[in-house]
Amino acid sequence: MSAHLRLHETVRCGRLTLRNRIVMPAHTTNFAVNGVFSPRHIAYHRARAAGGVGMIITEGMRVHPTSLARSNTVSAFDDAVIPSLAELVEVVHGQGALLAGQLLHVGRQSGGHHMLTPAWAASPIPWSSTAAVPHEMTTEEIAELVAAFGAAARRVAAAGADAVELHLGHGHLLQQFLSPATNTRTDGYGGSFANRLRLTQEVFDAVEAVLPPEMPVILRISADEFIEGGLVLEDTLAAVDLLLKEHQIDVLHVSHSAYVGSASIATQMADMSFPPLPFRHLPRAFKREFPQLSILAVGRVDNLENARSLIEEGDADLVALARPHIANPDLAALPLLDDAPPARDCIACNQGCAARLEAGLPISCVVNPEVGMEREWDALRAASREGERRRVLVVGGGPAGLEAAIAAASVGHATTLVEAEPELGGALRLAAQLPMRGEFRRFISEAEALARHVGVDVQLGVRADDALLAEGWDSVVLATGGVEVPETRFPALPLATALAEPDSTGGHVVVVDEDGTTTALAVADLLLTRGCRVTLLTDRPSMSWRVPVYSRPALWEKLSGRGFSAVLMRAPVRLDDGVLTYRDPLSGEEGELQNVSSVITIRQRAAGTTPTLPGSVTGSVIGDAYAPRTALEAAFEGRFAGLTVTDTPGVRTAAAALRGRL
Repeated sequence: MSAHLRLHETVRCGRLTLRNRIVMPAHTTNFAVNGVFSPRHIAYHRARAAGGVGMIITEGMRVHPTSLARSNTVSAFDDAVIPSLAELVEVVHGQGALLAGQLLHVGRQSGGHHMLTPAWAASPIPWSSTAAVPHEMTTEEIAELVAAFGAAARRVAAAGADAVELHLGHGHLLQQFLSPATNTRTDGYGGSFANRLRLTQEVFDAVEAVLPPEMPVILRISADEFIEGGLVLEDTLAAVDLLLKEHQIDVLHVSHSAYVGSASIATQMADMSFPPLPFRHLPRAFKREFPQLSILAVGRVDNLENARSLIEEGDADLVALARPHIANPDLAALPLLDDAPPARDCIACNQGCAARLEAGLPISCVVNPEVGMEREWDALRAASREGERRRVLVVGGGPAGLEAAIAAASVGHATTLVEAEPELGGALRLAAQLPMRGEFRRFISEAEALARHVGVDVQLGVRADDALLAEGWDSVVLATGGVEVPETRFPALPLATALAEPDSTGGHVVVVDEDGTTTALAVADLLLTRGCRVTLLTDRPSMSWRVPVYSRPALWEKLSGRGFSAVLMRAPVRLDDGVLTYRDPLSGEEGELQNVSSVITIRQRAAGTTPTLPGSVTGSVIGDAYAPRTALEAAFEGRFAGLTVTDTPGVRTAAAALRGRL
């Protein structure tokens, strides 16, 4: 049987029967309202179930109030969750998919210096050097936790879910008890391997006691913690072997990592600096050790081609794709459609998902700005289709312009996109030249393919002069991008020159980071690969302050030991004869970097100038031309602009409703 057919065949996994082998795994959305599933959840999951996925696993539901129980996360520690979960089950079932409910306690990650109560943990070891010290749980509290898991499982069953997933991974509380790196107890829950596994055994007992006999159980594990002194593959293989002797596990969901202040956490949502499928050896090991057990593989599975590879080569029985389903709700169904549009795949940038989660905001997506606002975008699209067809000109072929053109053409407007350069992509073309940022090429190429598919007239090497702007357009969208801000304090090398001309930088490059995004680290990585010595200089107290914790530690680790160093809390002053002088912004004291061959300044761009439109033409300015930001905001503004080129009451109402959801 072909891999394509195997991926989409009905499959039996223990007591579960799925319509295909494709799973959308648990991922936090911050869509909850007062701790329960919200209408945003319902619309979000309806779209993915309708898109053909075999099973959806809910985001982690907290089993106890001590588990980071914010109002925008889902709680399962009282019966209030049952009605909303039951509605979610009904919606997902209505589209032919299964729904499993994940239960967890995040443990020591729950606490922070802003919390009035401490986090619970196996031992009083903080998850990072700046985190609060957690509370070592008493045996009475452990018993309370076990009972809480059982009560939460009863609620999941009462709501009609198809399975319960227990989270023994990602450095959460059950893993904190199992790992020797986080459990230094001397009682019956610490010391020996069996003792450290005891809490998980008791949780299984409590859950099995309340579930109907036919209700399946999924176990999610971290097969390797990737930390010194932590769990390794041999440990987790042994743990699963012991659990299987006493409990029925229908699906083993094999992940990796620990929630700890090191590169391990950055493997959990591995970004585009990692290659695809970097952890496939982990599910493969479990499939070989337990061939009778259904294995669910996860981890930087970017698209269905990756998923097919895992199935075809026998590494797993099911494949989990989280961020790809965020980016494309129709992911599972696309291969089955004869007239499917060109795919828009996840690019693993972590900008709309991980970064917004860290900020406590609802998730979004660079590739799919409609995440979490499916109803509002659908209403705006419907209103736009009902309006008068217009001739639309989009000026600029970066992410904002591409999204605007695609959106306008997709609802029937005659759309032309002009780009002055010979290629599309705007500022992303520069980013895509960096090895750590190479997936931006995918964004550009897939957006271009979709633009041409929906009928956009793409014209490259064409500037929007007065003659073009006066050609009788009904609406013009100006997405002309931002402009570089020149360095005036000292001679600096333009980034584009440094990338295009390897010999231009010399041997010791100072990268002055005023931006805090991944760009400075990616530039450093490229220069190190060329054999340069690189010093990062910033006046901030930390490097890459705008990069989420789910990416930052791994990026730092990739630079370690390669001739990279950093000078923090220092501002550059002048460059004379290879000596860069910097100043402490607090004391005013100066220091020097010697033998500097070139300096590259990384900073946000300034808003670009936009052409003046003829008086009879309506227009909008979007993306970096309006205000310099990231591709996330550019893509959102582009899609919004493309659907609002008609000014009708219906469009105005729908647009206002969407803006009110932001």
